[in-house]
Amino acid sequence: MKLGLSPASYRWMAYPWLRTDSAAYRYSDRRLPYFVSISPPASADELPAWMLDRARTHGLTALYMDVGWLGTEERAAAFGESLRDAGVEFFGGADPNMVATEDQWGPTGPDARRGARDAMSYRLTEVAHGWSGGTEFQRTVRAIELSAAAGATIVNVVHREAALLNRLSADPPLAEQLEAMTRNLRSLIPIAEELGVVLTTEAHMDYRVADLVMVMETIDSLRLRHTFDFANSISVVEDPLDAAKLAAPFTVATHIKDMRVQPFTQMGEPMFYNAPIGDGDVPMLQILQVLQDGAPDPDHMQHCVEVIAPPEHDAEAWVVASLAWLRDKAARFFA
Repeated sequence: MKLGLSPASYRWMAYPWLRTDSAAYRYSDRRLPYFVSISPPASADELPAWMLDRARTHGLTALYMDVGWLGTEERAAAFGESLRDAGVEFFGGADPNMVATEDQWGPTGPDARRGARDAMSYRLTEVAHGWSGGTEFQRTVRAIELSAAAGATIVNVVHREAALLNRLSADPPLAEQLEAMTRNLRSLIPIAEELGVVLTTEAHMDYRVADLVMVMETIDSLRLRHTFDFANSISVVEDPLDAAKLAAPFTVATHIKDMRVQPFTQMGEPMFYNAPIGDGDVPMLQILQVLQDGAPDPDHMQHCVEVIAPPEHDAEAWVVASLAWLRDKAARFFA
C-alpha cells in the first residue's frame, strides 16, 4: 500500500471558488482561518503544480485531481511529464450526473465522442468551476481523454448531483437511479478499453457502497472498479467497515479520511465532523486490514489522503498530523 493526496485536503486555500483569501469569502459571514502555515497557489493556473508540490513535500506517490484543471491535451501531457519526473502517479477525476436520463446523458456513438473536444470548455475561477457545454457523456469522455493524456491509469467517476439526486431522493426512486447509473457507466466502458484506463465508482455521500457494488456486478467489466472512501458511508447510514468488506474485491484506490460521529448535539440531532486521521470514529486499521486482505492488488493500491479541515483551521496541520498517524500507527501497511 502507498500514500497519495487528494486536493480536497486543501479545499479552502486551493479551490478558487472556496478560497478563504478571496473577496467573496472575506465579505461573507463565514469564519476566517486563525492562521495558515503555507502559501496558497498564486493563481488557478498554478493549482496543478501547487498540488504536485504538496505531494512531493510530504513524500507521497500519487495525486488525485479533477482533470478539467489541465484544460488541454498539451497541458495534460506536460503535467504528466512533471508527475513522472517526481515519481508521482496520477489519478484523474470526472464528475458527471451519474443518474442522468438518456436525453441528459446524450448519444454515445462515435460522432458524439469525436465532438466532445469542441463541444465544451472548463472554467476554473473564483465564481465558477466545471464543464460547460456538451452532454454528460461528452463531458465524461473529455475527462477520460485528458486523464489518459496525463498518464493516468485510473479515472474516478463521481456523481456531481449528490445534493439533489441520491439514494434518499423520492423522485426518481432508487431502483431507477441505479438503472440509469448502470446504463451510463456501461456506455463509458469502450472508451476506457480504448484508452487503457480503469474507471472507478465512489460513494460520495450520495449512495451506499452496497448500491455501487450492485452496479459494478451488473456491468461486470474489469474496466470498472472502485475508489473506496473510508468515511463517506456514514452519511448514508452504512457502516464503513461493512462497506469496506463489500468494496474490497473491487477496490483499486481509496480516499482515506476520518470522521467524528456525535450522536447527540444541542440541537437534538446527530452530527458528523471531519477529523484528522486517527482522531475520528472510523475504524481505520480494521479497514486497512480488510483492504490488504481482500483487494485485487493491495501492494500497488494508493490511499489518497483526503482530510478536510474546517476553513478556520490550518489545512497543512491536518495533513501533517494525519500522515504522522498513518506512518506510525499503520506503518505495517505502508512499509
